[in-house]
Amino acid sequence: MKQLYFICIAILTLAGSCKSPKENMQVTTPLYNTRWSLKKIYTNNTEEVVNTKAFIRFDKEKGSAGGNGSCNSFGSNAVVSANEVSFKNIFSTKMYCEQVQQIENKYLGHLGKITRYEIRGTNLLLYNDKELMLEFSAEEETKSTE
Repeated sequence: MKQLYFICIAILTLAGSCKSPKENMQVTTPLYNTRWSLKKIYTNNTEEVVNTKAFIRFDKEKGSAGGNGSCNSFGSNAVVSANEVSFKNIFSTKMYCEQVQQIENKYLGHLGKITRYEIRGTNLLLYNDKELMLEFSAEEETKSTE
């Protein structure tokens, strides 16, 4: 009887550790060296889907972040600590693009209010305290051979 008990325990232990590799590995995209494509802007509990070339990329060594607002290139200092992040000294080029200017203005305006971030799989979420403001999706980058 004792032997049967130990065999049952061994089988249950092995069965619990026999998950597929996908179940054992939770894939999380790194904050740095990832091109994060802007997908949604949240304002006053409304969600706006973004279909422009807006993105952000973080550079750990330089303590900066930059990308494209939809029309213009932008950059900033980025202070990241644990899950907190803030963007300081945000600057951008100054072209005016009629079709996407509102999106760019909201995006860059929101960046200055961000206090924390969260990565869920391949999504980057930027918050002002508890309020979700910007949502990004990781893009696969193709390296040029030039």
